[in-house]
Amino acid sequence: YRAFLEYLYTDNISLPPEDAIGLLDLASFYRDNRLKKLCQQTIKQGISEENAIALLSTAVKYEAKELEEFCFRFCINHLTVVTQSPGFAEMDHDLMKNFISKASRVGAFKN
Repeated sequence: YRAFLEYLYTDNISLPPEDAIGLLDLASFYRDNRLKKLCQQTIKQGISEENAIALLSTAVKYEAKELEEFCFRFCINHLTVVTQSPGFAEMDHDLMKNFISKASRVGAFKN
């Protein structure tokens, strides 16, 4: 909550990407679109092959469209490693179906 209070007073956030997920939850709860955008920008800085699927899932959960698209593109660009990660195997079934369908539409599985 400290980061949320800091945002309320300064209109800015300064925290590590992994901590911005909790703040994204608050931004969604309070329907604060500016804070939501700042959180998405911060989270994008911490994406990796290991956490890309988890961040994609988070983006979908909080309806963070900008982050969702960024995570999807990252996953497509690192498809082999991402699909072999434990996070991919543990992904929600509906999210996996949507991911595979969207990846197919953008030609991710072509030779």
